[in-house]
Amino acid sequence: MLLTILAVLVAPVLAGVLVVVAGVTLNQDWVTSVGVPLGTAVAVAGVWLALVRRGWSRRDLGFVRGRRSSWHLLWEVPLLWIGALVGTVVVGTLAGITPSASETDVSRSADALELGVGALALTAVCVTILAPALEEVLFRRILLGWIEQRAGLLLAVIGSALAFGLVHLAPPIILLQILVGLGAATLVRAHRTLWASLALHGLNNGVVTVVAALAVLG
Repeated sequence: MLLTILAVLVAPVLAGVLVVVAGVTLNQDWVTSVGVPLGTAVAVAGVWLALVRRGWSRRDLGFVRGRRSSWHLLWEVPLLWIGALVGTVVVGTLAGITPSASETDVSRSADALELGVGALALTAVCVTILAPALEEVLFRRILLGWIEQRAGLLLAVIGSALAFGLVHLAPPIILLQILVGLGAATLVRAHRTLWASLALHGLNNGVVTVVAALAVLG
């Protein structure tokens, strides 16, 4: 479990930081643009080394056919995501938590990267599909199951959601991800498959990616 956590979280972050530092130092924007894809690739390799080579199959990872019809996800996923967003706005407003950067700041940061369409598309795939799949294995397969075996389902759902939120660092994002994590854990236990939680996770990241892409292309 510890090896997987290090592989999925620490190694990709370090790889991304090194790439960004190298890009800034060398004044080469194209180097910076490969930070997310490279970090994702490192995470995929880490999971493969930590789990698959130890005998884990796709079923062991949690990507199996669910016990409920997938049609339920068509309303469950949007409902949970909207609930997480509304909860973030309400709680964030009451707690005085606001984004630290304006839309202009985000746009300028995105423009500075000069990703280009190809790099932007590759980054979008990593952010909306590959990275969420890896995080689902870590938080909703390994961590959720590990806590549930020792402390019960309720603490497992809460604990895995808190861990999932805290790794995102920024307070407004932490709050949203905690609520998304609660919804994802609920979906996993209801459907008994990571495909369900991946759908919610992918939708969440997809919305963020679309907003970022509009900032870059606009």
